[in-house]
Amino acid sequence: GGLGDIFMHRMMFEDIKALWPECELIFACQKKYHDAVADHPYLDSVIELHEANPLDYVVAYNTTSACTRHEMKVAPFSDKHRSDIWASHCGLTLKNHNMHFNLDESYKVKAKQKIADLCGNKPALCLCPISAMKVKNLLPHQMRGLVDGLRARGFFVFALHHVEIPELKEIFVPTFTGLSTKEWMGTIDASDYVVTVDTAAFHYAGGTGKPMTAIFTAFDGKVYGKYYDFKLVQMHRDDGWDCGPCYVYNSCPKCPKTPKPCQTELTVEMMLKTIPE
Repeated sequence: GGLGDIFMHRMMFEDIKALWPECELIFACQKKYHDAVADHPYLDSVIELHEANPLDYVVAYNTTSACTRHEMKVAPFSDKHRSDIWASHCGLTLKNHNMHFNLDESYKVKAKQKIADLCGNKPALCLCPISAMKVKNLLPHQMRGLVDGLRARGFFVFALHHVEIPELKEIFVPTFTGLSTKEWMGTIDASDYVVTVDTAAFHYAGGTGKPMTAIFTAFDGKVYGKYYDFKLVQMHRDDGWDCGPCYVYNSCPKCPKTPKPCQTELTVEMMLKTIPE
């Protein structure tokens, strides 16, 4: 998985240590994700994924495909948060689900100043409208309408992404790009509010308790956000929608092409009403 999956793995480490206090707990992942997990107080070390040999350890678990197997098995319904799926794969049941972020304060201070230089006294809203999966993204008209509504309420809106977002550049929304993982985390910490699609920002903001609205499409936000306090925007069967979330977006029975109904039927009004005036 991506950065969001790394953040969700953090929910496991406290319970593993509680179950087996004397163990040396090592987490293997791609080097680009090390800064997202290395500060965890119950983790002894982080190593490069491709250098890890399971035979070197008393116990080793590979969580790589556990969630995909489980979610596709139960689709179109969903029953477990990903941290609980991984924990079950490793033979335990989680009790705490704490991420225990310990980001150095200097990253938050630097980000706070960068944002203040742009927004002055306005409340700063961090917008993350793009995911690695196209079916999760906000559509261009949704981005524009959302930004217009937020600006009308007095928010200074900026975006986080690894590259410029053309639809936002057209309406003069600055996008913070090229940040390290810690700088990215500090920027979310320094924001007053976060509006995000189903992407890593959702899990970091959720894990740190940042006020947030999350916009979901084909994946169940009630399950993915089970342990977060946030406002959800989603077309959902629990609210009488007849379609999902389905998890099987590639074979959507309503629309063989993108965008999907779970994207197109989300309105700007639905998004704005979850965000404080």
